[in-house]
Amino acid sequence: MSFESFATIPASFVLGSVPFGFLMAKFLGGIDIRKEGSGNIGATNVTRLLGWKIGFPVLLLDIAKGALPVLLAKYLFPDRADILPLLCGISAVLGHIFSPFLKFKGGKGVATSFGVFAVLAPGSILITLIVFLSLKKIFGFVSLGSIGGAIALPISYYSLSLIEGKDFNTPIFWATVCVSLTILFLHRTNLIRLVKGKEFTSDKEKYHRDEE
Repeated sequence: MSFESFATIPASFVLGSVPFGFLMAKFLGGIDIRKEGSGNIGATNVTRLLGWKIGFPVLLLDIAKGALPVLLAKYLFPDRADILPLLCGISAVLGHIFSPFLKFKGGKGVATSFGVFAVLAPGSILITLIVFLSLKKIFGFVSLGSIGGAIALPISYYSLSLIEGKDFNTPIFWATVCVSLTILFLHRTNLIRLVKGKEFTSDKEKYHRDEE
């Protein structure tokens, strides 16, 4: 692996660590998103507090910072397309979760992971999106949709690989497993509140702060 191709991995971490939710909430909404609502810097909390005109761009930017490193690695270094795009994508997700700009704290990685696997495993991410939207629509919890989507990601990737009869990409599969487990861990307090019946639906004005 050349220096140039290797450098895309830490560069992806830096891009992933840019806290768009925090920045847009601060400069366009005049609030510290970490101290409001759920305390999360993601698009869901931004939308709840400041509306979709700010929240939707945050969502797109968080998705883009997952997809862009994968696309650039894939097309700039086609000779390393077997593993480099995946490494860049995972690095971007880690940057989002452990942003050095926020003292190595960040979001839960859902939107950024979506961007990564939208490029690497579009069929699986489509199924994941359907699961997310269905659970959110039926039960009204964004957190439940995220949890369900996280569980669906590795299962759908494995299932589609069998159905389509394509060569099984082991690194991508294990990446979906690791990302899924990470997202589930970061939603552990949400899961506890869901079990206890204390989680608020997405249209409520009062929210529990994340305890991580």
